[in-house]
Amino acid sequence: MPPYGSARDLPSVKEIEQQIAAFKKVMFFSRDKRRRLEQLENKHRHIIETVDTFYDLLGARNWVFTDDLNLDEIQKVVAGSDSQVAEKRLIEYYQKTGRISSLLRQLSRFDEMQKRLPLLQKALADYEAGRYYSTVLVILSMMDGSVNDQDTAQRRGLHARSPEDMMAWDSVVGHHLGLGHAHKSFVKAYFKTDETEITELARNGIMHGTLVNYDNVVVATKAWNRLFAVADWADARKRQKRPVEPAPSYRELMTRWCKIQSNKTKIEQWQPYEYDPNLPHEDPAEVAMVCADFLERWSKRQWAPMGEYFIKLVNPQRPPGQLAREARDLYEQFNLDEWKILRVRHEAAAVAYTDVQLIVNSRIYLADLRWIHVDGNEKTAMEWEPGRWVLSPYGPNKFLSIDD
Repeated sequence: MPPYGSARDLPSVKEIEQQIAAFKKVMFFSRDKRRRLEQLENKHRHIIETVDTFYDLLGARNWVFTDDLNLDEIQKVVAGSDSQVAEKRLIEYYQKTGRISSLLRQLSRFDEMQKRLPLLQKALADYEAGRYYSTVLVILSMMDGSVNDQDTAQRRGLHARSPEDMMAWDSVVGHHLGLGHAHKSFVKAYFKTDETEITELARNGIMHGTLVNYDNVVVATKAWNRLFAVADWADARKRQKRPVEPAPSYRELMTRWCKIQSNKTKIEQWQPYEYDPNLPHEDPAEVAMVCADFLERWSKRQWAPMGEYFIKLVNPQRPPGQLAREARDLYEQFNLDEWKILRVRHEAAAVAYTDVQLIVNSRIYLADLRWIHVDGNEKTAMEWEPGRWVLSPYGPNKFLSIDD
């Protein structure tokens, strides 16, 4: 499978463009819906241009556009034509407080990454303290190990894979200046010791001790960028293995379009609201009941029911036994003695927070648990749509804060 020459070449992007073209042929659309379609088309075009501009400026420097990048902020990063300035801005983007820690939490969707997150958290502490050499070494080893575990049939780490093998199906990291392109410098062999400062994530030379001057923010930040690019590559491999869905009919496309427009109108009219579960109500809030059940299960150490409240980002069919083991591993050392839900805050049409007071291991904690409304495929669903509330992030270390 050859790399994509542009973001426009991705199968999912082509499908969107085909749908837009089909909708534009419908003459009975109202003026408002035609305006919305034009806005969608402009936004779609802007996304493609941002991805391609990113690679035009930074692809040769072996930075990879990943799915987790904030589009609005990246548009500022790639504004202008100076690649050095863009690189400096991208590093500053990653150095924003909480940015990388948030991205690390998302890696918990991979079983292969969960056991490596404690070391990656230490790598982040080193990165923030300016110990870039340590950051680079830890991330390189964690990437190698996680990729090795993702393919148990072949057991090949990242360092043993060819640039062609790093092609990602239907993903922006599969751009011809993306992950596969960057992987060439990653595996390039170095046999002679070189003291010249490098700015490439040259894994072969770094790990074999022939490139000795890599202790700088550029290489360390590229290591984080590559870690998240490899995560996108792993996601793409899983998507590619799924059964191919039949092309939607014209009627199905129309139904989807109308649903999107209806949801958009409801979202525009939606306003944040709060709920006090301690006051008398005829209809208790669903989020309050879900949270109460989760905390009750925790207090009784019922791992399987607890695990059912965990968000399943990549594998919606994750077996209950696996979820139960993860719940036990995460919560076994935390005994929930008492709990109380203080308030429910709906801050978005599919996101709610429960402010709770917890007594864990005889210590008082205040926490805000973040709940997301998802459908049967674990995709975000508006609160008025069929679905259920799941906890994200769901590890106790992610939301506990000591009440001094």
